[in-house]
Amino acid sequence: MLVRVRRLMGNWVARILFSLLILGFVFWGVSNVLSLVGSDTAVARVGGTAIDIASVQAAYQAALGQASQQGQPDLATRQQLAMQGLADAVRKQVMLEEEKSLGVAVPDAAIRQILDAEPGFQTNGAFDKAKFAAILAQNNSSPDQYISQLRAQLGEQQLLYPLLAGVAPPDILVGRLFAYIGEQRFAQIVQVPVAAQAALPPPGKGVLRRYWRNHPADFTAPEYRQVKIVVLSPALLAPHEQIAPAAIAAGVARMADNAPRVAQRSVQVISVGDLASSSRLEAAWKRGADWARMQGLAKKYGATSVELDQAAQTQIPSPDLARAVFAAPAGKVVGPVAGENGMYVFKVTDVDETGPDQATLTAQVTQQLQLQKAQADVAQDVDALQDALAGQTPLDQLPGNLGLTAVQGTLDAKGDAPDGTPAPIPGGDALKAAIVTAAFAAHQGDPAQLVNGPDGSYFALTVDRIEPPALQPLAQVRSKVLAAWTRAAMTREAEVKAADLFHDVQQGQSLAAAAAAAGLQVSTTPALTRAPAPGTDPQMAAVLFSLKRGQASMLQTAGGFTVAVLTQIIDPDPAQDPIDEQQVRQETTRALQNDVGQSFLAGLQTRDRVSINQKMLAQIYQ
Repeated sequence: MLVRVRRLMGNWVARILFSLLILGFVFWGVSNVLSLVGSDTAVARVGGTAIDIASVQAAYQAALGQASQQGQPDLATRQQLAMQGLADAVRKQVMLEEEKSLGVAVPDAAIRQILDAEPGFQTNGAFDKAKFAAILAQNNSSPDQYISQLRAQLGEQQLLYPLLAGVAPPDILVGRLFAYIGEQRFAQIVQVPVAAQAALPPPGKGVLRRYWRNHPADFTAPEYRQVKIVVLSPALLAPHEQIAPAAIAAGVARMADNAPRVAQRSVQVISVGDLASSSRLEAAWKRGADWARMQGLAKKYGATSVELDQAAQTQIPSPDLARAVFAAPAGKVVGPVAGENGMYVFKVTDVDETGPDQATLTAQVTQQLQLQKAQADVAQDVDALQDALAGQTPLDQLPGNLGLTAVQGTLDAKGDAPDGTPAPIPGGDALKAAIVTAAFAAHQGDPAQLVNGPDGSYFALTVDRIEPPALQPLAQVRSKVLAAWTRAAMTREAEVKAADLFHDVQQGQSLAAAAAAAGLQVSTTPALTRAPAPGTDPQMAAVLFSLKRGQASMLQTAGGFTVAVLTQIIDPDPAQDPIDEQQVRQETTRALQNDVGQSFLAGLQTRDRVSINQKMLAQIYQ
């Protein structure tokens, strides 16, 4: 073969063809490298503008750091954080495109005016550049980042404020919403509790047997399976792993160096709808009014007061308010500050920051190292376990050095033992569910098979016996049958009494007279609204709001039966409750403005043909 190739290479035509082939490979390789170098890193496109993955990644990492303080986020949470970062980047870009098309610009003078007027950046009443930079550094930001964000927000405000300024709900809508929300209803009620019914004499054997036969579902034991189970799980092995103290100390040092310290503020905030009211509240606060007094004044002016304790900047709903709060000194009344939903007056009561706790870090590092070692041990032992199972080794004769957790017993399809308690299946809820599912999918006598479980675990099981569902003998469940029969009989007695009472009221008798004749007590409900207060019966509220004045109804409750007669309907009066009416108006206005803003944004995204690279997005959170 080689001789023939050498002979062919002596032909000048073959040499030319071979040279072309080599050149083809060379240029194919070069073009492939060039295509890789110029690969697209856009996670989304807005019109012709690419949103680079790095910008979304930065926002995602910041949000992930905040979420990690509450525990390790799962995949669904990480995906949601990435989507939020992408949505914010897309919103900014489509708004920027609209600003360009309309010629909207933010002059440097406007930026300078805002910076000069911000009390947190001032020293002796004048803007302090060094203080400005120091405050931003404390909040993991920089002057360029802050000014860029401020410029973007001012540009968006120039677009949105004219659009939203004219959005207002019609008076008839506010009036109907106010009437709907504030309407109160009262009723007279008589309760007939099951537990208050006289105890009945024990039934005869025939009655009890009939009840047992007529309610087989209540006295049928489910299918049970007797199983042997072995589990090889890093989570079960981890607590028994021994970790060198030096390794733990090194891990703690690394985590402490990388753990972010998050600035926190405790702040008292009053949210006001207009500048005039906010200025009056600011003046009263600066004159020395305490927080309790300010809360009362806020209600008077239709404002909302709220107190935040040790909040991070991202936990404050309004970005404008958040920046102002974290730029303000402690103890000084600041405001009014303009926000998306009105004006804010606030006072920072405490400045703090949170960082890693040493004991918590030590526990986290120890658990991580134990889990890593357990995962390595499982990876080392799983092949030996597979070989043993392939050799038909019984589960109770497997080698004792494989780190297995073994258990045997009887359970039903819910994972409960015959006594009704949860079967002692090792592992977490996901692993237990997987084992129960596998146990009820297997056949009696099937050889054990190694199954991949959740979180890197493995398990194998055998079904030794299957007990099909069966009606339990009356002699075995006699006490249970007697209790069920007694409860049913007492429930019937209570229902008959309540039905008789309801019938008398329907025939024109007053509830008080009918109740007195039956030896029952009448009571009056508290004021019920369509959004019942905690502690009130939502079922009762739903029934009362379906009745007309004077109408009666009967309903079954958890403890018995209730007969109710609607006695009074009170319609709210805007003149008597101006604050509540104003709150309804403000909330309705905000809802409509939000709808208009969302529709505007959706229109821009449709116009600019926003497209998302799902694969690139997945690289961020996976």
